[in-house]
Amino acid sequence: MKPNIEKTRAYYCNLGPENICDCAYCQNYCARVKAAYPEVDRYLDSLGVDIEKPFETSPLEPDENGYLEYCVCQYVVFGSCPEDFTHQIGDVTFGRSDCHPNTKIDEEHFVLDFYPIRLPFEES
Repeated sequence: MKPNIEKTRAYYCNLGPENICDCAYCQNYCARVKAAYPEVDRYLDSLGVDIEKPFETSPLEPDENGYLEYCVCQYVVFGSCPEDFTHQIGDVTFGRSDCHPNTKIDEEHFVLDFYPIRLPFEES
């Protein structure tokens, strides 16, 4: 992987709250993921990515214990990445996504995804 860390960091600095989904599941993710997954946060930060500003998340329904599993979490990263890229942190697997919404970005970039993320869910 060859990330453009400065360009990626600038992209996330310019993303405001209006760019983040305001559904309860996404807001839950943004509020809890950094504290629950500090190693994942550090890794993403090393690429210039702000973990609290996902491009896309795919949550399942809350389970009987009140936990929500996000089966995929996606982030935009400027630069290049081989299609077969993989990385592992604990139980969390990272890879280059080949299935995601249109980023509407013309510059060289890719979408990084990882899974699973499991967080307590409390609707606010």
